[in-house]
Amino acid sequence: MLCQIYAILIKVTMHIYGDESGLVGGRCFLIGMLFVDSNSKDLYERQLRELKLKHKFLESEIHYSSLSPHKSELAKAVVDWCLSAKDAQFHCTVVPGAAFDIRRFRDNLMFMSADEMSYNVIYKSALLYHISRAERDIPKVLLLDHKDKARPDEFDDFLRRNIPNVVDLQEVPSENHNLLQVTDLLVGCVNGDLNGVQKYAKRTVIDHLKARLGIEDFRQPNAYTQEKFRVAFWRPGKREGPTSA
Repeated sequence: MLCQIYAILIKVTMHIYGDESGLVGGRCFLIGMLFVDSNSKDLYERQLRELKLKHKFLESEIHYSSLSPHKSELAKAVVDWCLSAKDAQFHCTVVPGAAFDIRRFRDNLMFMSADEMSYNVIYKSALLYHISRAERDIPKVLLLDHKDKARPDEFDDFLRRNIPNVVDLQEVPSENHNLLQVTDLLVGCVNGDLNGVQKYAKRTVIDHLKARLGIEDFRQPNAYTQEKFRVAFWRPGKREGPTSA
């Protein structure tokens, strides 16, 4: 109750920028989320625009999939920006295919396919895991890349029913949101490392991120784990769901 009153008084809304990498049931499926205080999001968008301008990529998007040697310095600067931005936190959930059995959703009562239902359940679990108790009463705006193909039609209603205080959910083009592009870059780096990517530009950015975190593997805790950069891995079994390394 106090958190809710506090949020209303200072007009804070949590903006969550969501992107994913891989496919449900594939070797690895990842959901990345950048949590940003509403009072800082416009400032951060300007700062990222200035970074693009400085590196002469103002009209380009920051995407992991399109990293090239020419863009690697910009991408590393974005990593540095994220780790220094006071009101931005990146959290990621990794779901190895071997740890998640979609067959148990074949007979769900919501008239969805097993793939669709499993997608909803993973997204819900990832959000609930990474939202602290103190943040549950804060109003939330979810901005998701509209290019993601796996999202079922019922996804919007499903999250609104299961995530506390979602006041808006938008599927938006990433070219209009630098913060969504940051999410794409970071979740791509985690997935690329888990899959042993060796392409020079991607490897350079991944290694820079790991050096900044002080880790050799994304399963390792790091100095930023609680407040800034957290990677959780899906745990199978009776207490299925994300869990910190």
